[in-house]
Amino acid sequence: MKAAVIHGFGGPEVFRYEDVKQPEVGPGEVIVKVAACGINRYDLYLRMGAVSTDIAFPHVMGADISGTIAAVANDVDNWRVEDKVIVAPGYPIDPTDWDVRPENKAPSFEVTGTHGWGGNAEYIRVPARFVLADDCGLEATQTAAMPLVLMTAVHAVATLGEVSAGQKVLVQAGASGSGIACVQMAKALGADVATTVGSDEKLAFVRSAGADLAINYNRAAPADMILDWTDGVGVDVVIDMVGASVFASNLKALRVGGILVNFGLVGGFETTLNIRDLFFKQHQIRGSFMGSMDELRTGLGMLRDGKIRAFVDRTYPVSDVAEAHRYIDSRAVRGKVVLVP
Repeated sequence: MKAAVIHGFGGPEVFRYEDVKQPEVGPGEVIVKVAACGINRYDLYLRMGAVSTDIAFPHVMGADISGTIAAVANDVDNWRVEDKVIVAPGYPIDPTDWDVRPENKAPSFEVTGTHGWGGNAEYIRVPARFVLADDCGLEATQTAAMPLVLMTAVHAVATLGEVSAGQKVLVQAGASGSGIACVQMAKALGADVATTVGSDEKLAFVRSAGADLAINYNRAAPADMILDWTDGVGVDVVIDMVGASVFASNLKALRVGGILVNFGLVGGFETTLNIRDLFFKQHQIRGSFMGSMDELRTGLGMLRDGKIRAFVDRTYPVSDVAEAHRYIDSRAVRGKVVLVP
């Protein structure tokens, strides 16, 4: 089969589109014929060696996979060839962890395509228990844009953020794939949502997804805008996938007793925390990584029911994966970029 392969860490130029051995089904597994595979910023970090340096080469990455069952192990009885499916974008890779709930608390939980081969190929081998039926009624490219960001949004916004009707929420980087999913998730839960973007061109985009307040952070200080929006009170919840560069601004925008949920580091890893402000303002700071299978099912149900939409910016053939990574790195993306075999 053909696949986008890396033989070492580096920039987009490390990709090679080449022939590799097609996977064979093993006990408890299925083979999925990939129809589309979404790209996440995580893939860029993985390619650069920023996630893990013990990855065996050659390697095929890719976590967001929609497709059809191509082969089924003899001991698997709940799937049939040609069934339309979605591969879980993260799961425990050690079978001894498969009964841990929620799955993202398992020691061996990781994003699909991190150590095992992912979906930037024609076929992928997956444990059958981490495949879900695709009943979303969407094109494969739209479905493939959503699993990782949906799982993340349910976990960060609903579970950890505890967002509910009538609250005010700030979502950082709302035009990104995860950002636009979190904006929609908070709106679906009944909240008023503010979000930040890096250009005027993206303001209309995030408003089209339901944002009540859209802020170009290059033109205005987001925390000041949030305080004006909330009559000086601050938001109930901040959902942040940026990291250190906006940490102080996040806390300034947060009300007394508010919740800050972080699941991203594009703005840096390290920051400082004024502990005096932390306990006087009673802030709750929560780290979020992916989510559980049940949270993924919840998100996919919302996608199926039209409560959340898939925003696909561009599609590329897998052979042009390097160009797709360059486009994502430009930060011009509105929504998700998806690869097709």
